Amino acid sequence: MRTVLRELRAPKPEKLRVLLLGAASDGSLRIGREQERIRTIVQRATHRDLVDLDVHSAATADTLLDALPRFCPHIVHFSGHSGENLLEFERDVDDFHESAIVSASAFAGAIAAVDEKPLLVVLNSCHSAGQTEGLVETVPFAIGMTKSIGDVDAITYAARFYAAIAEGQSVQGAHLLGRGAVEMNGLPDHEVPTLTCAPDVDPSATLLVMPPPASEIV
Repeated sequence: MRTVLRELRAPKPEKLRVLLLGAASDGSLRIGREQERIRTIVQRATHRDLVDLDVHSAATADTLLDALPRFCPHIVHFSGHSGENLLEFERDVDDFHESAIVSASAFAGAIAAVDEKPLLVVLNSCHSAGQTEGLVETVPFAIGMTKSIGDVDAITYAARFYAAIAEGQSVQGAHLLGRGAVEMNGLPDHEVPTLTCAPDVDPSATLLVMPPPASEIV
């Protein structure tokens, strides 16, 4: 990974770790489909060996709290229901049920609590863009949705975003390619995903997957 303008994390050779959290306690969203699309498209990417996915399709708040210090993700990706001030996680039950409401401030606090903080938080959920300004007080980049977004639009954006990241594109390039994929598929919500950045980072110069130097390729 390449840092820009400030030291985002001590440089060391490591895979990009992506924590995929899905939550739809009432079964109303195609969480499994989104996560499978991401997994499949990353496995086809040029630098697939440089990306490590930790996938949870029925994530509870404890799933997040356990994974943050254990997996130390560079990207935290949430798919589910949300609002400007909340996220809806699942409860640890087997039947359809009411969601567990987590406030935006509590979610941001959990992200800020760990020693190795993520570089990017993606909230692939409706009306979540209002949370991104608070998140970039802790992480360099955050992506949210300005309004409601359709299931197919959200899946299309996410799949193309991670495909681009795994091909060595910048954060900004991957975001724009994700939006472009939504538009090119004739879907209406291509302007809904929005990228927010901390003031001292440049998304067009930040690569989250760095291929090895040519001299190291056998």
